[in-house]
Amino acid sequence: MESISTKPEQVAATTADLAQQIPHTEVGNPLAASSDEDRLVAGISTIGLQTRRPTGAQRRKLTRERKMREGTWIERKPPKKTLSSQDSGAPGSSGGIKRPHSDSSTPSLEKQHPKKPRSTQVQTGLYKDAVVGIKMAVIHRRHPDVKLDQTQVDMIRGKLLSAVDESPVEEAPPQFLYSNFAQGILWITCANEPSKAWLTRTISGLGGLWEGMELTTVDSKDLPKRPKVLVRVPDTSEVATVLTRLRIQNPELKTTDWITMSRKVTEKEQTVAFSIDPDSFKALTRSNFKAFWGLGRVIFRTLKDEKGRPETNTSKPPSQ
Repeated sequence: MESISTKPEQVAATTADLAQQIPHTEVGNPLAASSDEDRLVAGISTIGLQTRRPTGAQRRKLTRERKMREGTWIERKPPKKTLSSQDSGAPGSSGGIKRPHSDSSTPSLEKQHPKKPRSTQVQTGLYKDAVVGIKMAVIHRRHPDVKLDQTQVDMIRGKLLSAVDESPVEEAPPQFLYSNFAQGILWITCANEPSKAWLTRTISGLGGLWEGMELTTVDSKDLPKRPKVLVRVPDTSEVATVLTRLRIQNPELKTTDWITMSRKVTEKEQTVAFSIDPDSFKALTRSNFKAFWGLGRVIFRTLKDEKGRPETNTSKPPSQ
């Protein structure tokens, strides 16, 4: 059978004629009546015209409109979105709570690897290898105003050696690394804490070695520190000459008790660092750290560096 080709104008005219005829159609059962669109599609198919079939979306739309007219349409809610396992456990989300582990899911003790305790033997060995000693100072109780001399130090050493020989065998023996005498101080480095306690106890028990003997032991870090000053002298004379001249022109300065820490000499001047006694430091403080020297004055500066390295002074040296 040959297909009948129609023009859009003819299809529109035919559709209009059918639309006019639809109201006169008798319907026996109102509930079984089709919608206008359904009858329109049926009427077009009766005249043998080839038309495009409605799409699925169009059919669903027509079905919805028909059921809405009949009162049988039910609105369906879209399914809820299932939360992922990551979203359900996120803070602030309405998802479920993570399921707690049961006793059966607890890792076995065999799988757990407890930390191994450190070996005490290894620690002791490392400590002994790293020990550098405990440096102690045997001094006069009024140090640095009163200092020990070589004769006094020799007597102290003799008494300490005798005490070592008389130490009980059942007690920990006193052990020392080295000792030396410098600047009125007997320095003794103990190998361990028991030796430090032995030295302190033995020194406090000494007495009668010489008249006015008052000894004590202090840790090197607790040793009374002497003030340190730096001065630039516009002269290249020997340090002894500089100290003598300062003492003569400044009687309040006890330069005989000063210790030269460092000295830097140039063509026309020298910079010297001294460790001085507390009384001289107080006198310099009262004079605003200025002292008479030669035909003028010199200016002192305090040093915080214990090594007493001369610092560069940018100020102009005073004239003689």
